Amino acid sequence: MPNQISSEPDSSIHVAYLLKMFPRLSETFILNEVLELERQGAKIDVFSLMAPGDGRFHGNLSQLKLAVRCVPREKPESLWSKIWNLEPGLVPPLEQWETAVEFIRRNRFPRDLDMLLRALLIGAQAKSLGVQHFHAHFATISTRMAALVNLLYQIPFSFTCHAKDIFRETVDRRLFKELVDLSTFAITVSDFNRNYIIEKTPDVDPDKIIRLYNGINLDFFEPSIREPETDPVHMISVGRLVPKKGFDHLLQALSILQNKEVKFKATIVGDGEEEAKLQEMSHRLQLDQCVHFTGGLSIEEVRKHCAESAMMVLACVPDADGNMDALPTVLLEALALDLPIVTTTLTGCPEIVGEDAGLLVEPANPQALADAIERITLKIKNGELVKGTARNRAQRLFDLSTNVSTLRGHFERSISKNC
Repeated sequence: MPNQISSEPDSSIHVAYLLKMFPRLSETFILNEVLELERQGAKIDVFSLMAPGDGRFHGNLSQLKLAVRCVPREKPESLWSKIWNLEPGLVPPLEQWETAVEFIRRNRFPRDLDMLLRALLIGAQAKSLGVQHFHAHFATISTRMAALVNLLYQIPFSFTCHAKDIFRETVDRRLFKELVDLSTFAITVSDFNRNYIIEKTPDVDPDKIIRLYNGINLDFFEPSIREPETDPVHMISVGRLVPKKGFDHLLQALSILQNKEVKFKATIVGDGEEEAKLQEMSHRLQLDQCVHFTGGLSIEEVRKHCAESAMMVLACVPDADGNMDALPTVLLEALALDLPIVTTTLTGCPEIVGEDAGLLVEPANPQALADAIERITLKIKNGELVKGTARNRAQRLFDLSTNVSTLRGHFERSISKNC
Protein backbone atom coordinates (compact mmCIF):
# COMPACT_ATOMS: atom_id res chain seq x y z
CA MET A 1 0.00 0.00 0.00
CA PRO A 2 1.61 3.33 -1.00
CA ASN A 3 2.31 5.95 1.61
CA GLN A 4 -0.18 8.80 1.55
CA ILE A 5 1.01 12.28 2.38
CA SER A 6 -1.49 14.66 3.91
CA SER A 7 -1.67 18.24 2.72
CA GLU A 8 -3.35 19.26 5.98
CA PRO A 9 -1.44 21.61 8.31
CA ASP A 10 0.25 20.18 11.38
CA SER A 11 -2.24 19.37 14.12
CA SER A 12 -1.98 19.84 17.85
CA ILE A 13 -0.90 16.25 18.53
CA HIS A 14 1.07 13.68 16.54
CA VAL A 15 0.39 10.06 17.48
CA ALA A 16 1.81 6.93 15.88
CA TYR A 17 -0.05 3.62 16.01
CA LEU A 18 2.16 0.55 16.33
CA LEU A 19 0.27 -2.51 15.05
CA LYS A 20 1.04 -6.09 14.19
CA MET A 21 -0.68 -5.75 10.81
CA PHE A 22 -2.53 -2.86 9.23
CA PRO A 23 -4.96 -2.82 7.57
CA ARG A 24 -6.76 -6.00 8.59
CA LEU A 25 -10.27 -6.92 7.50
CA SER A 26 -11.28 -8.29 10.91
CA GLU A 27 -10.07 -5.26 12.92
CA THR A 28 -12.57 -2.61 11.90
CA PHE A 29 -12.38 -1.03 15.37
CA ILE A 30 -8.78 0.09 14.72
CA LEU A 31 -9.61 1.55 11.31
CA ASN A 32 -12.62 3.36 12.81
CA GLU A 33 -10.47 4.76 15.60
CA VAL A 34 -7.70 6.20 13.42
CA LEU A 35 -10.20 7.60 10.90
CA GLU A 36 -12.02 9.43 13.69
CA LEU A 37 -8.77 10.74 15.19
CA GLU A 38 -7.91 12.20 11.79
CA ARG A 39 -11.40 13.72 11.54
CA GLN A 40 -10.76 15.35 14.93
CA GLY A 41 -7.54 16.94 13.67
CA ALA A 42 -4.87 14.63 15.09
CA LYS A 43 -1.87 13.79 12.92
CA ILE A 44 -1.56 9.99 12.78
CA ASP A 45 1.09 7.64 11.44
CA VAL A 46 0.92 3.85 11.47
CA PHE A 47 3.87 1.49 11.88
CA SER A 48 2.86 -2.02 10.80
CA LEU A 49 5.07 -4.97 11.80
CA MET A 50 3.69 -7.10 8.96
CA ALA A 51 2.50 -6.41 5.45
CA PRO A 52 -1.28 -6.76 4.94
CA GLY A 53 -2.30 -10.39 4.53
CA ASP A 54 -4.80 -11.13 1.79
CA GLY A 55 -5.41 -7.83 0.01
CA ARG A 56 -9.06 -7.50 1.13
CA PHE A 57 -9.80 -4.11 2.71
CA HIS A 58 -12.78 -2.05 3.76
CA GLY A 59 -13.80 0.70 1.37
CA ASN A 60 -13.39 3.48 3.95
CA LEU A 61 -9.65 2.73 4.10
CA SER A 62 -9.34 5.19 1.21
CA GLN A 63 -10.43 8.01 3.54
CA LEU A 64 -7.20 7.80 5.54
CA LYS A 65 -4.68 10.62 5.17
CA LEU A 66 -1.97 8.87 7.20
CA ALA A 67 1.15 7.11 6.01
CA VAL A 68 1.43 3.37 6.66
CA ARG A 69 5.07 2.48 7.34
CA CYS A 70 5.71 -1.24 7.14
CA VAL A 71 8.67 -2.46 9.25
CA PRO A 72 8.74 -6.23 8.60
CA ARG A 73 11.29 -8.77 9.78
CA GLU A 74 14.49 -8.79 7.75
CA LYS A 75 17.88 -10.45 7.96
CA PRO A 76 19.87 -8.92 10.84
CA GLU A 77 22.61 -7.67 8.52
CA SER A 78 20.01 -5.73 6.51
CA LEU A 79 18.60 -4.12 9.66
CA TRP A 80 22.11 -3.31 10.95
CA SER A 81 22.94 -1.65 7.64
CA LYS A 82 19.94 0.66 8.02
CA ILE A 83 20.91 1.47 11.62
CA TRP A 84 24.50 2.34 10.63
CA ASN A 85 23.08 4.84 8.15
CA LEU A 86 21.01 6.68 10.76
CA GLU A 87 21.99 10.24 11.56
CA PRO A 88 23.92 10.41 14.86
CA GLY A 89 21.12 12.32 16.59
CA LEU A 90 18.70 9.45 15.91
CA VAL A 91 20.80 6.80 17.68
CA PRO A 92 19.94 6.47 21.40
CA PRO A 93 22.64 6.58 24.10
CA LEU A 94 24.29 3.30 25.10
CA GLU A 95 22.60 3.18 28.51
CA GLN A 96 19.20 3.17 26.82
CA TRP A 97 20.30 0.26 24.62
CA GLU A 98 21.29 -1.58 27.79
CA THR A 99 17.89 -0.96 29.42
CA ALA A 100 16.10 -2.23 26.32
CA VAL A 101 18.31 -5.33 26.08
CA GLU A 102 17.67 -6.12 29.74
CA PHE A 103 13.91 -5.81 29.15
CA ILE A 104 14.17 -8.29 26.27
CA ARG A 105 16.32 -10.73 28.25
CA ARG A 106 14.16 -10.54 31.37
CA ASN A 107 11.09 -11.44 29.38
CA ARG A 108 12.78 -13.99 27.09
CA PHE A 109 11.30 -12.57 23.91
CA PRO A 110 11.68 -14.76 20.84
CA ARG A 111 13.65 -13.27 17.93
CA ASP A 112 15.22 -10.89 20.44
CA LEU A 113 17.76 -9.31 18.07
CA ASP A 114 15.09 -8.71 15.44
CA MET A 115 12.87 -6.96 18.01
CA LEU A 116 15.69 -4.73 19.22
CA LEU A 117 16.79 -3.70 15.73
CA ARG A 118 13.28 -3.03 14.47
CA ALA A 119 12.50 -1.00 17.63
CA LEU A 120 15.57 1.13 16.88
CA LEU A 121 14.42 1.78 13.32
CA ILE A 122 10.83 2.52 14.36
CA GLY A 123 11.99 4.87 17.11
CA ALA A 124 14.41 6.67 14.79
CA GLN A 125 11.69 7.19 12.16
CA ALA A 126 9.24 8.35 14.82
CA LYS A 127 11.75 10.80 16.27
CA SER A 128 12.54 12.27 12.84
CA LEU A 129 8.79 12.62 12.15
CA GLY A 130 8.10 14.36 15.45
CA VAL A 131 5.88 11.63 16.89
CA GLN A 132 4.81 12.58 20.42
CA HIS A 133 3.07 9.40 21.55
CA PHE A 134 2.75 5.76 20.48
CA HIS A 135 -0.42 3.71 20.81
CA ALA A 136 -0.61 -0.07 20.28
CA HIS A 137 -3.52 -2.49 20.07
CA PHE A 138 -3.31 -5.87 21.84
CA ALA A 139 -0.85 -6.49 24.70
CA THR A 140 1.28 -8.75 22.51
CA ILE A 141 4.12 -8.03 20.06
CA SER A 142 2.88 -4.55 19.12
CA THR A 143 2.79 -3.35 22.73
CA ARG A 144 6.10 -5.04 23.52
CA MET A 145 7.61 -3.19 20.57
CA ALA A 146 6.10 0.10 21.77
CA ALA A 147 7.65 -0.52 25.19
CA LEU A 148 11.05 -1.13 23.57
CA VAL A 149 10.76 2.09 21.57
CA ASN A 150 9.90 3.86 24.81
CA LEU A 151 12.98 2.44 26.57
CA LEU A 152 15.22 3.41 23.64
CA TYR A 153 13.78 6.85 22.80
CA GLN A 154 11.60 7.87 25.78
CA ILE A 155 8.57 8.37 23.52
CA PRO A 156 5.56 7.74 25.78
CA PHE A 157 3.13 4.98 24.82
CA SER A 158 -0.20 3.46 25.69
CA PHE A 159 -2.06 0.38 24.53
CA THR A 160 -5.52 -1.09 24.19
CA CYS A 161 -6.03 -4.67 25.33
CA HIS A 162 -8.97 -6.65 24.05
CA ALA A 163 -9.50 -10.39 24.58
CA LYS A 164 -6.86 -12.99 23.68
CA ASP A 165 -4.23 -10.74 25.28
CA ILE A 166 -6.21 -10.76 28.55
CA PHE A 167 -8.06 -14.04 28.89
CA ARG A 168 -5.79 -16.76 27.49
CA GLU A 169 -4.24 -19.06 30.07
CA THR A 170 -0.85 -18.41 28.44
CA VAL A 171 -0.92 -14.66 29.22
CA ASP A 172 2.20 -13.74 31.22
CA ARG A 173 0.69 -11.69 34.06
CA ARG A 174 4.07 -10.43 35.26
CA LEU A 175 4.93 -9.13 31.78
CA PHE A 176 1.45 -7.63 31.46
CA LYS A 177 2.04 -5.68 34.68
CA GLU A 178 5.42 -4.49 33.41
CA LEU A 179 3.83 -3.23 30.18
CA VAL A 180 1.26 -1.32 32.23
CA ASP A 181 4.03 0.09 34.44
CA LEU A 182 6.02 1.32 31.43
CA SER A 183 2.97 2.78 29.68
CA THR A 184 1.31 6.11 30.38
CA PHE A 185 -2.07 4.34 30.49
CA ALA A 186 -3.73 1.14 29.32
CA ILE A 187 -7.18 1.06 27.72
CA THR A 188 -9.51 -1.92 27.83
CA VAL A 189 -12.90 -2.16 26.17
CA SER A 190 -15.34 -3.23 28.91
CA ASP A 191 -15.87 -3.06 32.65
CA PHE A 192 -15.69 -6.87 32.69
CA ASN A 193 -12.20 -6.68 31.16
CA ARG A 194 -11.00 -4.04 33.59
CA ASN A 195 -12.18 -6.00 36.62
CA TYR A 196 -10.66 -9.20 35.22
CA ILE A 197 -7.27 -7.52 34.64
CA ILE A 198 -7.16 -6.06 38.15
CA GLU A 199 -8.18 -9.38 39.70
CA LYS A 200 -5.75 -11.54 37.68
CA THR A 201 -2.69 -9.24 37.54
CA PRO A 202 -1.00 -9.03 40.96
CA ASP A 203 -0.06 -5.48 42.02
CA VAL A 204 -1.12 -3.86 38.75
CA ASP A 205 -1.92 -0.16 39.18
CA PRO A 206 -5.74 0.05 38.81
CA ASP A 207 -5.56 3.79 38.14
CA LYS A 208 -3.70 3.09 34.90
CA ILE A 209 -6.36 0.68 33.60
CA ILE A 210 -9.05 2.72 31.83
CA ARG A 211 -12.29 1.34 30.49
CA LEU A 212 -13.16 2.95 27.19
CA TYR A 213 -15.69 1.32 24.90
CA ASN A 214 -14.94 0.92 21.21
CA GLY A 215 -17.13 3.29 19.24
CA ILE A 216 -19.28 2.98 16.13
CA ASN A 217 -19.65 5.56 13.38
CA LEU A 218 -23.35 6.27 13.83
CA ASP A 219 -23.52 8.18 10.53
CA PHE A 220 -22.25 5.13 8.65
CA PHE A 221 -24.50 2.68 10.54
CA GLU A 222 -27.88 4.34 10.22
CA PRO A 223 -31.05 2.25 10.57
CA SER A 224 -32.67 1.31 7.29
CA ILE A 225 -35.86 3.14 6.37
CA ARG A 226 -37.12 -0.12 4.83
CA GLU A 227 -38.89 -2.62 7.02
CA PRO A 228 -36.81 -5.81 7.45
CA GLU A 229 -37.90 -9.16 6.10
CA THR A 230 -40.21 -10.88 8.61
CA ASP A 231 -41.83 -13.67 6.60
CA PRO A 232 -39.74 -15.54 7.40
CA VAL A 233 -37.76 -13.49 9.93
CA HIS A 234 -34.24 -12.90 8.62
CA MET A 235 -31.43 -13.08 11.20
CA ILE A 236 -27.73 -12.40 10.68
CA SER A 237 -24.58 -13.54 12.50
CA VAL A 238 -21.19 -12.00 11.73
CA GLY A 239 -17.71 -13.04 12.84
CA ARG A 240 -14.62 -15.04 12.10
CA LEU A 241 -15.48 -18.72 11.78
CA VAL A 242 -13.48 -19.76 14.82
CA PRO A 243 -14.53 -21.72 17.93
CA LYS A 244 -15.01 -18.75 20.29
CA LYS A 245 -17.73 -17.28 18.06
CA GLY A 246 -19.95 -20.31 18.81
CA PHE A 247 -21.31 -20.82 15.30
CA ASP A 248 -21.66 -24.56 15.94
CA HIS A 249 -24.04 -23.75 18.84
CA LEU A 250 -25.93 -21.36 16.59
CA LEU A 251 -26.42 -24.08 13.98
CA GLN A 252 -27.68 -26.46 16.67
CA ALA A 253 -30.12 -23.77 17.86
CA LEU A 254 -31.35 -23.23 14.30
CA SER A 255 -31.88 -26.97 13.94
CA ILE A 256 -34.02 -26.91 17.09
CA LEU A 257 -36.10 -24.08 15.63
CA GLN A 258 -36.49 -25.88 12.31
CA ASN A 259 -37.69 -29.02 14.09
CA LYS A 260 -40.30 -26.84 15.84
CA GLU A 261 -41.34 -25.54 12.41
CA VAL A 262 -40.31 -21.97 13.26
CA LYS A 263 -39.79 -20.20 9.92
CA PHE A 264 -36.55 -18.25 9.57
CA LYS A 265 -33.73 -17.32 7.24
CA ALA A 266 -30.16 -16.99 8.58
CA THR A 267 -27.09 -15.38 7.00
CA ILE A 268 -23.65 -16.20 8.43
CA VAL A 269 -20.96 -13.69 7.41
CA GLY A 270 -17.28 -14.49 7.89
CA ASP A 271 -14.49 -16.86 7.07
CA GLY A 272 -11.97 -18.77 9.12
CA GLU A 273 -10.55 -22.11 10.15
CA GLU A 274 -13.95 -23.73 10.84
CA GLU A 275 -15.63 -22.74 7.56
CA ALA A 276 -15.66 -26.20 5.97
CA LYS A 277 -16.65 -27.88 9.25
CA LEU A 278 -19.57 -25.50 9.80
CA GLN A 279 -20.83 -25.81 6.24
CA GLU A 280 -20.75 -29.60 6.56
CA MET A 281 -22.58 -29.36 9.89
CA SER A 282 -25.24 -27.13 8.35
CA HIS A 283 -25.73 -29.65 5.56
CA ARG A 284 -25.93 -32.56 8.03
CA LEU A 285 -28.57 -30.72 10.08
CA GLN A 286 -30.55 -30.16 6.85
CA LEU A 287 -30.30 -26.37 7.13
CA ASP A 288 -29.19 -25.72 3.54
CA GLN A 289 -32.50 -24.12 2.56
CA CYS A 290 -32.50 -21.58 5.38
CA VAL A 291 -28.82 -20.89 6.22
CA HIS A 292 -26.52 -19.00 3.85
CA PHE A 293 -22.74 -18.62 4.29
CA THR A 294 -21.35 -15.52 2.54
CA GLY A 295 -17.64 -15.75 3.42
CA GLY A 296 -15.70 -12.70 4.61
CA LEU A 297 -17.10 -9.34 3.48
CA SER A 298 -16.11 -5.67 3.62
CA ILE A 299 -17.77 -3.44 6.18
CA GLU A 300 -19.91 -1.89 3.44
CA GLU A 301 -21.26 -5.30 2.45
CA VAL A 302 -21.79 -6.28 6.10
CA ARG A 303 -23.81 -3.12 6.66
CA LYS A 304 -26.00 -3.95 3.65
CA HIS A 305 -26.72 -7.49 4.89
CA CYS A 306 -27.43 -6.24 8.42
CA ALA A 307 -29.79 -3.55 7.16
CA GLU A 308 -31.81 -6.26 5.41
CA SER A 309 -32.04 -8.36 8.59
CA ALA A 310 -34.45 -8.25 11.51
CA MET A 311 -32.09 -9.37 14.31
CA MET A 312 -28.43 -10.05 15.11
CA VAL A 313 -27.41 -13.33 16.76
CA LEU A 314 -23.95 -14.06 18.14
CA ALA A 315 -23.37 -17.23 20.18
CA CYS A 316 -20.03 -16.36 21.85
CA VAL A 317 -18.41 -19.10 23.98
CA PRO A 318 -15.10 -19.45 25.85
CA ASP A 319 -12.31 -20.99 23.77
CA ALA A 320 -10.35 -24.05 24.91
CA ASP A 321 -7.42 -21.84 26.02
CA GLY A 322 -9.63 -19.39 27.94
CA ASN A 323 -9.86 -16.82 25.15
CA MET A 324 -13.23 -15.07 24.79
CA ASP A 325 -14.80 -12.25 22.84
CA ALA A 326 -14.60 -9.01 24.79
CA LEU A 327 -16.84 -6.44 23.12
CA PRO A 328 -17.88 -7.81 19.72
CA THR A 329 -17.91 -4.99 17.17
CA VAL A 330 -20.75 -6.57 15.20
CA LEU A 331 -23.03 -6.21 18.23
CA LEU A 332 -22.23 -2.49 18.41
CA GLU A 333 -23.02 -2.23 14.71
CA ALA A 334 -26.32 -4.05 15.32
CA LEU A 335 -27.24 -1.54 18.05
CA ALA A 336 -26.49 1.36 15.73
CA LEU A 337 -28.73 -0.24 13.05
CA ASP A 338 -31.46 -0.64 15.69
CA LEU A 339 -31.42 -4.44 15.43
CA PRO A 340 -32.48 -6.49 18.48
CA ILE A 341 -29.66 -8.76 19.66
CA VAL A 342 -29.55 -12.34 20.89
CA THR A 343 -26.16 -13.18 22.40
CA THR A 344 -24.56 -14.75 25.46
CA THR A 345 -23.68 -13.46 28.91
CA LEU A 346 -19.96 -13.65 28.13
CA THR A 347 -17.61 -10.79 29.09
CA GLY A 348 -18.78 -7.40 27.74
CA CYS A 349 -21.89 -8.62 25.89
CA PRO A 350 -24.25 -7.69 28.77
CA GLU A 351 -22.76 -4.16 28.70
CA ILE A 352 -23.75 -3.91 25.04
CA VAL A 353 -27.26 -5.33 25.29
CA GLY A 354 -28.30 -3.91 28.65
CA GLU A 355 -31.87 -4.61 29.78
CA ASP A 356 -33.72 -3.48 26.70
CA ALA A 357 -31.76 -4.08 23.49
CA GLY A 358 -32.18 -7.86 23.24
CA LEU A 359 -31.81 -11.12 25.14
CA LEU A 360 -28.86 -12.80 26.84
CA VAL A 361 -28.40 -16.55 27.36
CA GLU A 362 -25.75 -18.70 28.97
CA PRO A 363 -22.91 -19.66 26.59
CA ALA A 364 -22.87 -23.10 24.91
CA ASN A 365 -26.59 -23.69 25.43
CA PRO A 366 -28.25 -24.19 22.01
CA GLN A 367 -31.69 -24.77 23.54
CA ALA A 368 -31.58 -21.46 25.43
CA LEU A 369 -30.30 -19.74 22.29
CA ALA A 370 -33.14 -21.21 20.23
CA ASP A 371 -35.69 -20.11 22.83
CA ALA A 372 -34.35 -16.54 22.85
CA ILE A 373 -34.35 -16.35 19.04
CA GLU A 374 -37.94 -17.58 19.03
CA ARG A 375 -38.96 -14.99 21.63
CA ILE A 376 -37.43 -12.14 19.61
CA THR A 377 -39.00 -13.57 16.43
CA LEU A 378 -42.46 -13.43 18.05
CA LYS A 379 -41.86 -9.88 19.30
CA ILE A 380 -40.88 -8.82 15.77
CA LYS A 381 -43.90 -10.47 14.17
CA ASN A 382 -46.26 -9.01 16.81
CA GLY A 383 -44.80 -5.50 16.52
CA GLU A 384 -43.80 -5.48 20.20
CA LEU A 385 -40.29 -4.04 19.76
CA VAL A 386 -40.02 -0.29 20.36
CA LYS A 387 -38.29 1.41 17.43
CA GLY A 388 -35.13 3.26 18.35
CA THR A 389 -34.41 1.32 21.58
CA ALA A 390 -31.16 -0.28 20.40
CA ARG A 391 -30.09 2.82 18.44
CA ASN A 392 -30.55 5.03 21.52
CA ARG A 393 -28.27 2.74 23.52
CA ALA A 394 -25.61 2.98 20.81
CA GLN A 395 -25.86 6.78 20.92
CA ARG A 396 -25.49 6.86 24.71
CA LEU A 397 -22.55 4.47 25.09
CA PHE A 398 -20.85 3.66 21.79
CA ASP A 399 -20.70 6.84 19.72
CA LEU A 400 -17.36 6.80 17.91
CA SER A 401 -16.90 10.57 17.95
CA THR A 402 -17.48 10.83 21.71
CA ASN A 403 -15.33 7.84 22.66
CA VAL A 404 -12.42 8.78 20.39
CA SER A 405 -12.55 12.32 21.74
CA THR A 406 -12.03 10.78 25.20
CA LEU A 407 -9.09 8.76 23.87
CA ARG A 408 -7.60 11.86 22.28
CA GLY A 409 -7.83 13.59 25.65
CA HIS A 410 -5.74 10.80 27.21
CA PHE A 411 -3.15 11.23 24.44
CA GLU A 412 -3.02 14.99 25.02
CA ARG A 413 -2.47 14.55 28.75
CA SER A 414 0.32 12.03 28.12
CA ILE A 415 2.02 14.38 25.68
CA SER A 416 1.75 17.42 27.95
CA LYS A 417 3.12 15.38 30.87
CA ASN A 418 6.16 14.34 28.84
CA CYS A 419 6.94 17.69 27.21
